[in-house]
Amino acid sequence: MSKFENFNVNGGNNQFGDNNTQNNVTNNSHHHNNNGNKDSGENPLPIAIGGVAGLAALNWWFFSHIDQVYFYLNILTISSAGLSFLAIAVLLITSNITKEDIFRFLGCAFYALGLFGLAILARNHAPPDVIQLSEQVRFMEFWRGLTDHGKDLVVANFLSAISIGIAAVMVHFGSIRQFAYSLAKTNRTGFFYRIYSLSTPFKMRFVSVVIAIFSGVVWAAMNGQLPSISA
Repeated sequence: MSKFENFNVNGGNNQFGDNNTQNNVTNNSHHHNNNGNKDSGENPLPIAIGGVAGLAALNWWFFSHIDQVYFYLNILTISSAGLSFLAIAVLLITSNITKEDIFRFLGCAFYALGLFGLAILARNHAPPDVIQLSEQVRFMEFWRGLTDHGKDLVVANFLSAISIGIAAVMVHFGSIRQFAYSLAKTNRTGFFYRIYSLSTPFKMRFVSVVIAIFSGVVWAAMNGQLPSISA
C-alpha cells in the first residue's frame, strides 16, 4: 500500500539510526530427556472413534438447525466487506485514496456478494427430506435412516457451509487490514498501524487464493465430486 511510501526515518538517536550498536547474546541450553525411550502406550482408536462420533453429531445438529445456521452465515458473508467500505470512506475524507485501494474495496465487495450467493445456493441444495428427518430423530437414528447417497449429501452440505464460513472470515480479515490501513498514522506508529502490521498475512492476494480454494470445495460438494464416505 502506498500510504507510507513518503515517510523516511533518518539516522541519529532513534532506533533506526546509523550510530547504534546492537549486541546479541546467545545462551546455549542443554536439555536431557531421560524419558525418550518410554512408550506412551496410548491407544489412538478411542480418540478416533470419539472424533468420528463428534463429527456425526455435528452433522446432525447442522441439518436440524440448518435455517438458523444459514441465517447467521448469510450475515457473515454479506457483512464481510463492511469495514472495507468504511476504509474507502476514511481514505476519501483524508485524501489518501489510490487506485489500488478502490480495487481492494471492489474485490472485497465482489467476494462478499459472491459468498452470499453461494450460501443461498448451498442452502437450497440441502435435501428437504434429510432436513425433516434430522428434526424428528436423534443423531444415531438420523444416520441409520440415511442411505449411502444420503450420507454423502449430508457431509457435502456440511462441508459447503464450513467452507463458505471460512472464506467469509478471510474476507473479514482482509477488510480489517484495509480499515486499519486507512486509520494508521503515516509515521508507522500507533494502535491501527500495529493492527495493520499484524494483519500482513491477510493481503488480498492471499485472501483471493483461500476464497478460490474453498469456493472450489463448495462447487465440488454441490456437484457430487467429493469422495464418498461409503466407498
